[in-house]
Amino acid sequence: MKHLLIVTVILIIGFLEAKAQIRMVTPEGKVVLLFDNGTWKYEEVKAKTVLPSARVKSEVEIAKPIVLKDIELESIVVIKGESAKLAKFNSKKNTIKCNFQIISKNNKVVLKTEWKILEEEGFRFFGFITKKSKIDLELSNNEIVSLQYAKDFEPKEYPNYGFSIFSAELELSENQIRSLQKGFVKKASMKWSRRLESYTVFDPDYFLKELPKIME
Repeated sequence: MKHLLIVTVILIIGFLEAKAQIRMVTPEGKVVLLFDNGTWKYEEVKAKTVLPSARVKSEVEIAKPIVLKDIELESIVVIKGESAKLAKFNSKKNTIKCNFQIISKNNKVVLKTEWKILEEEGFRFFGFITKKSKIDLELSNNEIVSLQYAKDFEPKEYPNYGFSIFSAELELSENQIRSLQKGFVKKASMKWSRRLESYTVFDPDYFLKELPKIME
């Protein structure tokens, strides 16, 4: 009977706490808790581990001749995480997101990257994407594939909306295409002209899923 009473009290307290707050979502996608006493706070959300689902190809499959077909794949969010630099200035607007899009045409494979930074002065924090800029992808087999940009790209800043966009592209070599099918991406680092940062990989098996689509 004593244990039943304790459980009942816990359930009542939980119910009252739930009634004492309202959950609202901000335009940035953050969840805010509003309390009856007029105070509020951001809801703490534990990061979820995204497990890869695509199959890693065998060495025999990877060694086969690569025959490309002309195709333009959809743009997909691959990187989405916190910027250590932005977090020092704003704990609420520190997210960096990058979409990848693969385009195969005339036996050439181009990877388009679109970096979106929740900061209207992206250049002040990150500078440009230059010929020295690169994305280092650490795979599950501990191999690191470096994707080097071949041209300079400057950001487009949107002060009225509070973000900046870095649109750039690079070419994938045959060796890189083979390597990116040997494992899922477990870590991503970006070398901007002003700093080097590492980000969370939102879609670790992106290349395992997308690269087979461009091959006969």
